[in-house]
Amino acid sequence: MTITRWPAPLLLALLVSAGTFAQPAPAAGERSPPSPHCLDARGVRQLEQASPAAIAVLGANGQAYRLEFTDACPGVNEAEQVRLDAPDGWACGSPGERLVVDGRTCAVAAVGLMDNRSFAETARESSRQYAATLPTVNVTGKSGRSNRSQAFQGSPQFCFATRNVRGWNEDPKGVVVETNPKKNGGHRYYHLELGSSCSILDGATAVDFQSGFQNGLICGNPGDRIVMADNGLVNDGEGGDQRSHTPRFARPGCSVLAVYPRE
Repeated sequence: MTITRWPAPLLLALLVSAGTFAQPAPAAGERSPPSPHCLDARGVRQLEQASPAAIAVLGANGQAYRLEFTDACPGVNEAEQVRLDAPDGWACGSPGERLVVDGRTCAVAAVGLMDNRSFAETARESSRQYAATLPTVNVTGKSGRSNRSQAFQGSPQFCFATRNVRGWNEDPKGVVVETNPKKNGGHRYYHLELGSSCSILDGATAVDFQSGFQNGLICGNPGDRIVMADNGLVNDGEGGDQRSHTPRFARPGCSVLAVYPRE
């Protein structure tokens, strides 16, 4: 699918508009944290673990947090039951806070805020580690395609589906894409960090995305790229360009190293 570039003024207007609606008024009776860095333990949406020393938590308010343990606490990704216990329902890094993992108790030493980029990085590594623990399954099919895409489970916190992309533009951090928020966990805009200066974007009005795992997701996985779009040029025997009619993997492009929702 070819994705059209936004005009720069339109991109700015969209981002300003999104920022306006991203700050809803507090609901009546909404709980207030005792400190800005505290996590509501009653409203945990997602847990991710990339190392035994800590976990990343997505709160019900959409804010990401890092919880560090007093001692190593492995096995959160594979656990069947995980519970966060905290006095008065707030995890702030105070005495008595703990994560219960399949009956094991892990004391919480510290709680801090994370930005979307850091949470996405942790969630992506957590997903890769979990996929690596799954039993090997040999699949035989007509396509002969590798089944590594079935093992890797993407998340709207660090992936977007190419079929849901509505537009794109460059920004100082790389590229911003607009997606359908109803089909991407409520996220409308994503930042993409590229591996290097991307010359194909100079003057481009449209691009394509190539999924390295061939599952239609762009997550910063090996092989994920932003590539030259099909511009309809053909080889006329006199120097015409036919590169855009080759498969995506053979087109000029740039590696996508990281994907995360716009703050």
